[in-house]
Amino acid sequence: MLSTQSAQEEKQAIERVLGGDREAYTVLVERYGGPLFRYLLRMLGRHEEAEDVVQEAFLRAYLALASYDPRYRFSTWLFRIATNLALNRLRDERRVISLEGLAGDSEGLPLELEDHWDEGRPEAAVEQKELLYRIRECLEELPPAYRLVVALRYVADLSYEEIAEVTGLPLNTVRSRLHRGRERLGECLEKHGFRGAR
Repeated sequence: MLSTQSAQEEKQAIERVLGGDREAYTVLVERYGGPLFRYLLRMLGRHEEAEDVVQEAFLRAYLALASYDPRYRFSTWLFRIATNLALNRLRDERRVISLEGLAGDSEGLPLELEDHWDEGRPEAAVEQKELLYRIRECLEELPPAYRLVVALRYVADLSYEEIAEVTGLPLNTVRSRLHRGRERLGECLEKHGFRGAR
């Protein structure tokens, strides 16, 4: 969640952009560029493609900024634009993604997909690196509907309510897809020998 100060800075940046100060948009790009890229990389699976969609999402948001409703978080609006672009790419390329894998209590799943581990224990680093690789692999195997909500929750760190806003899904559907997605992810990880995943 944004702090009050961050929310105020964001609001001021949007007002400045709408007032003609194009440079103020960099505040928003710097704040959301990294999280948006990580989310899109999980959705699309390719670095270059994720970068393209990030740029396109920011461009579309900039061009449509006058229609942005300040009652909602800018990040939710931006992620919705990016999600639609990513889903269109997946459909246009007719990529069939067999989304199969997630289970149980997701709060315990290591879905922080950053590359860091215990450097003091080489064997632990190898295990953690392997787990990270398998998580990424299993995420790519998830059906788009599950991968979408899982990536929004655990990569973009959005709340259930924000996911519902981004996707346009009812809150109960978000919850059930997250549950089923975690189940399938857990099953996939167990298949690769990571027993604690479920």
